[in-house]
Amino acid sequence: MKILLTGATGLIGKELGKALVRAGHEVCVVSRDQRKARLQCPFPCEVIEGDLLQGPLPPARLEGVEAVIHLLGDSVAEGRWTSKKKKRLVDSRVLSLRHLRASFRTPVKTLVSASAVGFYGDRGEEELTENAAAGTDFLAQLCVAWEKEAKAFSEDGTRVVCLRLGVVLSHKGGALNEMLTPFLAGVGGSLGGGGQWMSWIHLEDAVGLFLHAFDNVGLKGSFNAVAPQPVRHRDFVKTLAAIVRRPHLMAAPKWALRPLLGEKAQIITDSQKVSSVMIRRTGYDFLFHDLKTALFDLLVPYNRGEQIFVAEQYLPLPPDQLFPFFCEAGNLARLTPPMLDFHVLSMHPVDIQSGTEIEYRLKVHGLPVKWRTRIEDWNPPFHFVDTQLKGPYKLWHHTHQFERLGSGTLMTDTVRYILPGGYLGWLGGHGLVRADVEKIFTYRREAIGEIYGQVPLLGRHSKPALA
Repeated sequence: MKILLTGATGLIGKELGKALVRAGHEVCVVSRDQRKARLQCPFPCEVIEGDLLQGPLPPARLEGVEAVIHLLGDSVAEGRWTSKKKKRLVDSRVLSLRHLRASFRTPVKTLVSASAVGFYGDRGEEELTENAAAGTDFLAQLCVAWEKEAKAFSEDGTRVVCLRLGVVLSHKGGALNEMLTPFLAGVGGSLGGGGQWMSWIHLEDAVGLFLHAFDNVGLKGSFNAVAPQPVRHRDFVKTLAAIVRRPHLMAAPKWALRPLLGEKAQIITDSQKVSSVMIRRTGYDFLFHDLKTALFDLLVPYNRGEQIFVAEQYLPLPPDQLFPFFCEAGNLARLTPPMLDFHVLSMHPVDIQSGTEIEYRLKVHGLPVKWRTRIEDWNPPFHFVDTQLKGPYKLWHHTHQFERLGSGTLMTDTVRYILPGGYLGWLGGHGLVRADVEKIFTYRREAIGEIYGQVPLLGRHSKPALA
């Protein structure tokens, strides 16, 4: 089926796009910047350039689209809720859906739209099923308007499902990623008193629920998309601190958050004990029921004192044509920012294989560094690992994975690293190192995109000869 996916470069959108392609669907995405979308979407897709906040998309570009999964929405967590920010929060959800509906000459069969448990407002100890009334605050009324606009599609004969998401947990971004830094620094604690209920969902289950809602033609209406076991905020904090082996501090009171966050403080302090009974009755079996299992799955490297960084990129060639280029040490310089002054000094044996050791020279913030790595877990054309033997890190373990996806390849780089100097080394260098790693892989993504014709050339790189 041909599916239009909005919000495709977001946390859920990236994972859902991959899952749809693996299931054999053809995916279209909407973006104001075609080049950016091609680089950031880790799955094959047709990019329709347009801005749903400004107006409908060209109907001709949507010919053949039978279903829509709508994830578009400005982040409620970024920035203060000024009047301008509030308008964008509403428009990015409500107006985008209105313009989307007007874009189709022929109504789509299915619309699955994101919503949020913010629908219920602050409800204390009440157990919230889908039949509970909506709240009256800004966030609740935003969700009401969001779902109302989605359900307007049903007037055209479209089956509509709205999923009220809890806090989505992932190590790739989102709320958990933001919480980690203060906890790893040893200054994390519960906020707003800690007694408020927090309804959460693992990213894999969030994606699973969107697929479940899409695949099951008998489903329609609104469903809570939360794990079966909500927790109090203070218990979330205790579990997180225990897994990353850090202390947790006393709770910051509710009154202390308002001056810092303004009205936005409600996304932390509101209590929502949300039930997932109804979606489970439709046949969905959660992968992660309890918080401890979910957090341990996401934070295993942190439990060992490691940091983790993941970068993904889709390339329109199969793994056997890509692998030779990425395992050639000499090509690393082409994918490394010039400021690092990267050079391969030696390699033994010359042909890369399991056990090959490679020595590099580079500069880190102007300081010369020698780095020696060994190739391990060599499995062409699907993956290989390079591990630091000598260099600036206590641990550097880089997994290069090549997965056949559609007619091309999903390339995933997973880096696990530990800074030297223990806790003090992390405290002094974490932010700087993380920023450097992100810059290196951003450069790498653009370089690869140009080399393989994924995006227009900017003149820095040339295309390799391929068999």
